[in-house]
Amino acid sequence: MSRPHEQWESSEHGGTTISVTCVIDGRCHSVPDEELAIGIAYRGGQYSAVCGHVVTPAPMVSPDGDLCPACAERDASHRRRRGLRFRR
Repeated sequence: MSRPHEQWESSEHGGTTISVTCVIDGRCHSVPDEELAIGIAYRGGQYSAVCGHVVTPAPMVSPDGDLCPACAERDASHRRRRGLRFRR
């Protein structure tokens, strides 16, 4: 389900992502909206984060896990949005 790196360029330069905590590694990853749409359309249940990790989402009522450093590096806006959401 991973996407070639070239497809992430649009997400890095203006596309939007959503924070999704993975039940496998417990980290909060940045998942592009396009990836969520693909996963929902195919009822896959797993999504590729901007870091390349395949995320199996935790229940949305769960608090965010620790921020994935690789996602934060590739998606600087992720940290800003997370800070605004939690007023940090």
